[in-house]
Amino acid sequence: MKKISAALLGLFMCTGMVAQDISGYTNRTTVYETYQPARITLTTGNVIFKKQANVFLKNGRLLFKDGKHDMEANMIQIKAVDFKDRSYVRIDTILATVIDTVGTNRLLCTTTIDLEAFATQKINDRLITNIRMGDQVSATSMEAPDEDNVYPLVNRFYYEIDGKIVEVHERVLRRMLPKKERDRLEFYQQQPNFKWSDTKSLLQVLELFKK
Repeated sequence: MKKISAALLGLFMCTGMVAQDISGYTNRTTVYETYQPARITLTTGNVIFKKQANVFLKNGRLLFKDGKHDMEANMIQIKAVDFKDRSYVRIDTILATVIDTVGTNRLLCTTTIDLEAFATQKINDRLITNIRMGDQVSATSMEAPDEDNVYPLVNRFYYEIDGKIVEVHERVLRRMLPKKERDRLEFYQQQPNFKWSDTKSLLQVLELFKK
């Protein structure tokens, strides 16, 4: 694999403290390198099977093969998607991985390409060469380096609590908790290993909502 640019590494380091975690990078635009069989549950309750399906990292939507053509599913009709190694549920128009379950509640995560970060990366990676043409005329040529695209991935975490989807955000969660549990949340946050981008930390917080 090609070396990651210094600009991209800097991006990873700068975003480690935020809730939207730059989780890594990939050189493809789909979750799976090759299309995989999937069990698709529709909002009607019907279940269909696709021999060749995938998840588009640009927007988190379901892809499937129709003959030789790549098709994007109508996400309004999708309730859940199960691959051999992971399960997804739909949040609005994006698929979220089911990370784990605490009681009847679940921790969910969407993973997509951070398009803004990728655009910045491409600008920073361009080779800029000043070419002097005589004493009075100068020009600048910009040429992209000859290497494969490297896409930064961003995670966004959600809780499914009592059937309701809630984005993981400290202020929102505090409002939902009684005072006793808010105090426990404060205690968790003071621990050195606690991070809002860490699944173990988030599952610990989800325990506060267990009935």
